[in-house]
Amino acid sequence: MSREYLDFDVAIVPSPQGYTAQVLRAPAALASEPFTLPFAATDLAQFMIAVGPPRVASRRLVPAVARVADVKDYGRRLGDALFSGGVATSLRSSLAAANSQGKALRIRLRLDAVPELDSVPWEYVYDTPLDRFLTLSRDTPVVRLLDSVEPPSELAVPLPLKVLVMIARPTDLPSLAVERERQLLVATTGDLARAGMLEVVVMEGPATLGALQKALIDEYNVFHFIGHGGFDEKAQEGVLALETAQGTVDRVSGAQLGTLLHDAQGMQLAVLNACEGARTSSNNAFSGVGQTLVRQGLPAVVAMQTEISDRAALVFSHEFYWYLTRGLGIDAAICEVRKAMALSDEAAEWGTAVLLRSGSDQPFTFPTAADVAEPARETRWESLYDAAQGALNAQAPETALPMLEQLAAERPDYQDVTALIERVRPGPQGGPPAPAPAETPTRAPAPEPEPAPAPEPAKASTPEQPPVTPDAAPVPRPAPAPSRPPLASRPPRATRRRRSWARPLGSLLVLFLLWAGGSWWWANGLGVMARCGLGEKPASNTQASFTFGCATTEPTIDGSFDDWAGAGAGISVDKVVAGARPTKPFRATWQGQWNADALFVHVRVTDANLRAVDTARPDQWWRGDGVSFEFGPDNRGLSSAARPRTGQDVHLMLGLTSSGVEASTNPAAKRTFPPGGRRTDVTAVRAVTSTGYELEARIPWGALGLTKAPERGTVIATNLNVSDASPTGGWGLRTMISSNARRTGANQGFPATWQRLVLGDTAS
Repeated sequence: MSREYLDFDVAIVPSPQGYTAQVLRAPAALASEPFTLPFAATDLAQFMIAVGPPRVASRRLVPAVARVADVKDYGRRLGDALFSGGVATSLRSSLAAANSQGKALRIRLRLDAVPELDSVPWEYVYDTPLDRFLTLSRDTPVVRLLDSVEPPSELAVPLPLKVLVMIARPTDLPSLAVERERQLLVATTGDLARAGMLEVVVMEGPATLGALQKALIDEYNVFHFIGHGGFDEKAQEGVLALETAQGTVDRVSGAQLGTLLHDAQGMQLAVLNACEGARTSSNNAFSGVGQTLVRQGLPAVVAMQTEISDRAALVFSHEFYWYLTRGLGIDAAICEVRKAMALSDEAAEWGTAVLLRSGSDQPFTFPTAADVAEPARETRWESLYDAAQGALNAQAPETALPMLEQLAAERPDYQDVTALIERVRPGPQGGPPAPAPAETPTRAPAPEPEPAPAPEPAKASTPEQPPVTPDAAPVPRPAPAPSRPPLASRPPRATRRRRSWARPLGSLLVLFLLWAGGSWWWANGLGVMARCGLGEKPASNTQASFTFGCATTEPTIDGSFDDWAGAGAGISVDKVVAGARPTKPFRATWQGQWNADALFVHVRVTDANLRAVDTARPDQWWRGDGVSFEFGPDNRGLSSAARPRTGQDVHLMLGLTSSGVEASTNPAAKRTFPPGGRRTDVTAVRAVTSTGYELEARIPWGALGLTKAPERGTVIATNLNVSDASPTGGWGLRTMISSNARRTGANQGFPATWQRLVLGDTAS
């Protein structure tokens, strides 16, 4: 099944005018043409958010709703810019030459000299003459080519393909649903394991570097990592967040990991399910974890360049390992996986995976692949169904739902899958799942739909199905109808006739009022309690400056800002508290929401000149274009001389960068706010507007120093601020405005002067 390829190598290199695209290897004549990236940094950031997962939490901590204006248009603009002039002519001739020889053409991108372009999602390149995305066809796979110090050789692998899975969950980093992903990975590949094509081994115990070293004494072919990834700005290298023996984070570089994988017998491939596994620095193309592993001799790495949803992960893992074990080369296998993802519900996520390669040889060959029986589709369906039932028994509907949805997509009439989806799917207003039915549907013995059989007796060894959510209220039974009144108490027949029209109308009115009241109670009562706790409403003597409402439906941080329409009137921020009085319009409006997980803010700023902050000084981002706020416990009762409270007060900043927005904090210590640093657990997005910019952010309570989620009625001491950088000269503050006219650099250190925010039910 492996395809024979001719290579078309195109490199992008710096030039006096910007960039040049050079064809370094091709079946046809070589060429070069000027190259200009057809997008601004903000366009790229918004596009990557748009093609991300449309629901469920991800390794970027929040979901992103798929709002792709036109993926094809994006890909066409990128393709037209890359393949222009002589480069386009060389590509057409190379395609014709490959076709005449009965071979395919592999497009290999070399970005060694321009690491700043590595974050461009080249996997979405669209070829206008062919009228298709190149990488959605195994006739034209797109891979990223890197040099290797030690060129790898092809390895013959007897089935099963052995995969070592490491799941890291450091206790001092934001929690990830890694256990859910373990279940999803094992469930979706269960049919391959039963058929003898795949062996998945999940490491137990702390995910330490030492434990990995011991595990690699046994032979494995694939290293599959699940957890946090990131980029160490100080060291300028990509890292994976492993664990220490105590369970805290151990930031492991690609070089450290490569030292182990290089010597691992049979190891040919790494799959990095970490949010920034493919990112590089601005001056070293091998600093990303994936790039470093390839540089050190691993033949191939698949790294996710953005978050991936549970549904997309199910499709990716199964199809990727299925095509590999059927003997398809890794370049073609990735293309088939992309096609499968493009045809699934997550149609925009097929470009998430980046394939990094060194050389042209395939990592694996499977001499016995043709002798292995292909697993029946029924086996996969059964595996997904059993795993979903197990998740329901464990009261984990969020784990069961993507498996049930994928099963329904492949086989809609399988067993009671439709009923189970309706049962566990989140209810109205994003609330908890609907209450479970009185009895769990019994699993039918065969996958084919049949007339409803008589109910099977429950097996003694089968535990009773618990409700999906332990706190879901039982379905109320209707009250018994009142007995008919005696004849003597009834009105005369004529009166009854006159009232006959009113009875159904009155019943409808009562039902409507009950429905309306119930809906209101669910959205504003149960919804508030479910998402924002059972605390008391704010006291009337709080003297609140403003209130943030409970986010019964969590706003999506995606740059569209349409989730904020019902979040209440904005809070004006226009008091000049530092620097020069602006000569051009400079003002802002804040909105806020909250729930048990995080604080959410939305800020619209009028600012004629935008200037990125100095990213090397995150503790000083209040000096540049961006927003900030002080945050601390209730300040009622504090003396005017009280200083910032260590471990309680914090100054959070959201600074505009050249590609988006980043967060940093200066936590209080020793009665002041000493320099802090970046917060990677804060998710923020901004968009440039005709009058300035707009941003939204999700700030977990841990970033604000809270170890326990607040409840409604909690009083917070805060100020809402916006800064404007000097438009010319050295980077620094020109003007700061605030919601608090008393806010100054001096009294920032006196929490008693801060305003009061109340976490309430609704905004005001």
